[in-house]
Order: sequence, then structure tokens, then C-alpha cells
Amino acid sequence: MTILTTLFALAVLVTVHEAGHYFVARWCGVKVLRFSVGFGRPIFRILGKDGTEYVFAWLPLGGYVRMLDSRNDEMGTKDLSAAFDQQSPWIRIAIVAAGPLVNLLFAALLYTVVQISGTSQLIPVAVAVDKNIAGFESPQQILAIDGHKTPTWEAVNIALAKRIGETTTIDFLLQGLDERLLQDQAIAPNKLDALPAIGVPVERNFAVTRWMSASIQSSPMAQLGLQPWRPNVPITLDHIVPKGSAEIAGLQVGDKIVAINQQPMAGYNEFVAFVQGHADMEVSVTLERHSQSLEIPVQLGSYTNELGGRIGLIGIGVASISWPQSIQFQQQLGLVAGLVAGGQQALEMAKLTLRFLGRMVQGLVSIEHLSGPISIAKIAGASAESGVIAYISFMAYLSVSLGVLNLLPVPMLDGGHLLYYLVEVVTGRKVPERIQAIGLRIGMALVFSIMIIAVANDLMRL
Repeated sequence: MTILTTLFALAVLVTVHEAGHYFVARWCGVKVLRFSVGFGRPIFRILGKDGTEYVFAWLPLGGYVRMLDSRNDEMGTKDLSAAFDQQSPWIRIAIVAAGPLVNLLFAALLYTVVQISGTSQLIPVAVAVDKNIAGFESPQQILAIDGHKTPTWEAVNIALAKRIGETTTIDFLLQGLDERLLQDQAIAPNKLDALPAIGVPVERNFAVTRWMSASIQSSPMAQLGLQPWRPNVPITLDHIVPKGSAEIAGLQVGDKIVAINQQPMAGYNEFVAFVQGHADMEVSVTLERHSQSLEIPVQLGSYTNELGGRIGLIGIGVASISWPQSIQFQQQLGLVAGLVAGGQQALEMAKLTLRFLGRMVQGLVSIEHLSGPISIAKIAGASAESGVIAYISFMAYLSVSLGVLNLLPVPMLDGGHLLYYLVEVVTGRKVPERIQAIGLRIGMALVFSIMIIAVANDLMRL
């Protein structure tokens, strides 16, 4: 699933990118010799009536459109008007810029599909990880961050990502909620329920230093000492991890855990906190099985988290309950409003990507944040498992990234060619081939170095 969803996404986005170059080139009267999706040996090829060879190659990690060019192809005088290098710099700029720009437009269309599909997302309600953060004695709805409304967790993460690398103060607008009533809504959901607010909204400030600049794998909220609120699910087992601590001790599906080390457990959240804090220890689990009370010794396991700490494991899954209707944000836009919102979201993600790259160049963000094909594949597989809309959102952001990265003024990328043509517009002379060749070698070294770092980061995260 992971491999197929990744290859499909890349093939679609590369085809869209190259189609931008292809159609603008044809519209400008430039002859296209080959339209290739992928590199290497062709798997499929067909010769079109227009003389263009259409190819699908075995390595779909990129593609190219090869146009007639007097510097590389033998041609008669009559063919010069159809050669790419014989066009005015403005036509060449239009052809080269079309690929990245079409990627951005395609992302806007994908985001539009998401906006008009009417998907449900969770309203951001947070609690403190250790209960010692002032202002988080009860669950808090995050109404806004830095003055921008945050109706969903996606909006919260984007707002926090905007401050990456900064030494600043992040301003939250919070609304306190009654946890007991919120829990009751989860156990007996009612569509008419509203979030049980307490008091009035208050502001809360978090001072950060070089925010998220280091390679920390925890979420932005976790770095603030916060985590999403979750209903306290009854500890009724519906899954036992094979060869895990619970299976070895004899726990069974259907068991209901009521205490651990004679300490009553009110729900799954409290149980998880206890287990995680007792790594590699033997504990006594009190449970109910077929109306009988049993006490079973369990030797807990453990794993090492990203900060090097040992975290306890027991190896169970519990029966889930529904999220309260009051904590779900639902929005379904019409076609026109969806197009506007989709375009705004694509633009917002493009600006976020540029901001991140700029701060990485400034040294404000570690290069260990770079991700490569392994991370992309993992996200593609996970989003596909989450549903069609999640997968479309993933493709939209990948399309934004492809468009933005190709516009960077780096030789070898589309942006590098655009830089040469803009210099030609200003000076009235083409950049010498010798200079372009040197730039190409520098660009290739830079791009491949970044790819090596990204792949190394992926391997380190495995």
C-alpha cells in the first residue's frame, strides 16, 4: 500500500508538472520531441500524431519534456522557428515557469475538493501533559493563535509552524471547558450538545527560543507541554499485542481493568500514564472477567522515546468510544467559496514552505528537519489508510512543495533557468554556455547533497 500510494502520487504530480511545460510549449509553437514521466528505461512508449514521443519510464521520481533545440539537434532553417532556444526570453520564461505554476494550481484544485467535500475535523481542545501548567487546570479550547482563528487542529499546527525558528512569544486565546461534562458527552453523545464552556476566553502566552529549530520528533504542542484532550475511555480490552506483556501474563480480549497495584483506574488515560511511568517493572493488574474479579501479575515492557527516556508498555488496545459531536468541526463549502478557500490554502502552504526554507538557510532551523522519499512514502501510506480526503490533502501539499522547490533560483531546477532568462531580459544577452555549464554542476552538487541529507535523516528516524 505504501509503495503503490507513493508511486501513484509522484506519477500524477510529475505528469501535471510536465504537462504545464508541454502545453505552453505547444501553444507557443515550440516542437516537443519527448514527454517522459520517470527516468531510465521506458516501460511504455507511444508516438503521437504531432511527432511527440510519450514515455513512461521505470523510475517515476521525476520527468522531463525534451524540446527541439538547435544546440543539441540537427535541423534545417525552416525548423529554427520551432526550436526552444530560438524563442524570445519571455516565451522561454513562460514555458519553464508553467510547470511549477501548474503544480500550485493543481494543489489549489485538490484543496478545493477537500473544502467542498464537507469533512469533519476535531476542534482543538488541549490539556497539560503534567497538569502543572498554569491556565490548563481544565481542558482549554484553542480559539486563536497570534490573533488567527484556529477552528481545527490543522489550523493550530499551521499557526505554530509559522513561528518556526523564532525567539518570540506565541499568544493563545483559550476558552476553559468543563471536563466532567465533556467526558459525559463522549460516553452518551448528543448532536445537540455544545462545548461546556467555563467563564470567558483568556489570553495565555508561551515564550519560546528558536522555536522547533532542533531536530525534535515530538509535536509542536508537546514542545509546549500540551497535548490534545481525549475522552477517558473505559479500559475494556479489544486487542492484545502478540508476544506483548499482556499476552504473556494471560490477559484476554473482553477483560476490564479496574486497578493496577491496588490503585483504582478511572479510565484509559490514567492507566496509560501509570504504565508509561513504570517501565520494565512488575505490576499487579486487577480486572473483571466474566463477572469475576482477578488479580494478575504483569511484567511491563518498555521502549526508548526520542528524548532517550524509557517508556513503559503493556501491549493492549481498548474499545473506542465516539468523539462528542460538540468537539467536531464540520464545514462544507460551495463551489465558488471552495475555490477561493482552496486557492488561499495553497498560497498559505507555499508561503509556509518558503518561510521554512529561508530560515533553514539562515541557520535558524536544523537541516535535520529535511525529509526524503522514505518519509514521503510513510506519510502517503498513512494518509491513504486514513481515507481518500486525507490522501488528497497529502497530494495537495506535495504538489505545493514540488512547485515551490522548482521555482528556487538553483541551476538544474526550473528556477535556475528562469534566473538565466531574466538576466538575458535585463542585459539583452544570453548567459554564456560556459557559465550555464558551471552553474549546472554547482546546482547538481547542491541538489544531490540535499537529497543525501534528506535520505540520511529518513534512515535515522527508522
